[in-house]
Amino acid sequence: MKKRIPHRSRAVKCTLAILATAGVAPVALPATPTVRNDEIRAMVAEMLSDAQTRSSLLQSGSTAGHDGHFFLASPDGNFKMEISGQVQFRYNLVFRDQGPDSAGAPIDDFTPGFQTRRTKLGFKGHIYSPNLFYHIKGAFGRSGGAFDLEEAEVGYKFDNGLELKWGQFKLPFLREELVSSSRQLTVGRSLTNELFNQDRSQGVQVSYAADAFRLFGAFSNGFNADNKEFNAKPADWAVTGRAEFLFAGSWKQFKDFTSKPGSEDGLMLGLAAHFERSPDTPSGPAIQDRISWTLDASWESDGWSLYGAFIGNHDSGGAASGGSVDEYGWLVQGGLYLADNVETFARFDMIIPDSDLVADSAFSTVTFGANYYIHGHSAKFTADVQLFLDDVVGTDSIAGSEKGIGFLDNGAHAGEYAVRLQFQLLF
Repeated sequence: MKKRIPHRSRAVKCTLAILATAGVAPVALPATPTVRNDEIRAMVAEMLSDAQTRSSLLQSGSTAGHDGHFFLASPDGNFKMEISGQVQFRYNLVFRDQGPDSAGAPIDDFTPGFQTRRTKLGFKGHIYSPNLFYHIKGAFGRSGGAFDLEEAEVGYKFDNGLELKWGQFKLPFLREELVSSSRQLTVGRSLTNELFNQDRSQGVQVSYAADAFRLFGAFSNGFNADNKEFNAKPADWAVTGRAEFLFAGSWKQFKDFTSKPGSEDGLMLGLAAHFERSPDTPSGPAIQDRISWTLDASWESDGWSLYGAFIGNHDSGGAASGGSVDEYGWLVQGGLYLADNVETFARFDMIIPDSDLVADSAFSTVTFGANYYIHGHSAKFTADVQLFLDDVVGTDSIAGSEKGIGFLDNGAHAGEYAVRLQFQLLF
């Protein structure tokens, strides 16, 4: 009686496939119905296909991955797209005195609540050449969740340090606004910045970068003109210029307001000016000119950083003071690392309204807190306290609420304060 040949395992099949792929003739084995020629051919074809794919990737270079951002790229590097995102989740606790606000409505003395402060998606990269770049970014509104365009720009980088771009972007004015919301020192930007900042506009910008200085010039639709139709823009035309001078360190250091332990000395000075003219419409208000200017300084070294800025704004033809309005603001802030991943900070900022206004009291804010860095700015926890030292009625400039930074209308009552707890994730 013949002995039955046991069924061979899948390992035998894989061995046969590997030998066939390598071009080695396998040793003859007894025929069995469980190992068929068509099955072997299918396995060999699958392995050869996989090997060819891997070989192609190795020869051409990686075309997808993560280098700080997720990216897709062509093998020759002429096409690339980076995909990024930002999430800031916050808990606010706002304390105010009881009484009416500036509009006479009742005030809750304690207002807590969660807030998805920022949720953004961005795409940037280049096409045909690393010199021809693009950047598109949008954000989901914290109230209502609607997706809104923030930036949409295209530009070209010349080999001599010159750059030209056009589209919708932040005008080159206040440095605090130009530094990304994901790279701030505190939970958010200052109230002074929220009053004077340029936000985004549509226009054209040319810039030049050298080792010791950078120059920026823009022609646009004016401050806060993002997502406006060309016939509904705030200004008929506007020009903005900014110059930065590097006395120590590198430009890369000043992409944020913090300085890690072990960082080199860095010192940068900046100045900027802006002029815009309002539209001339038969049924609208009289032509109004706006002139804004600022000076700022950034100094940082081994585990500590300092930043200060002074801002001025002049509006001609303003109705509030019967002809023109002059407003000023200033701030100073600093950070100090207590450990490799723990940083404390403090800030003082002040808004100074026009002295001709009936309510011309200054408005001051003190902010202090700490950052806990899990993976740098990509994953960090921030906690701070804001003390709003003055009443909003005494300052026409900040009529209304600034919920984005945790400030609520406190009417004629001074001494409002807010506690903010925030976690940030970048990808």
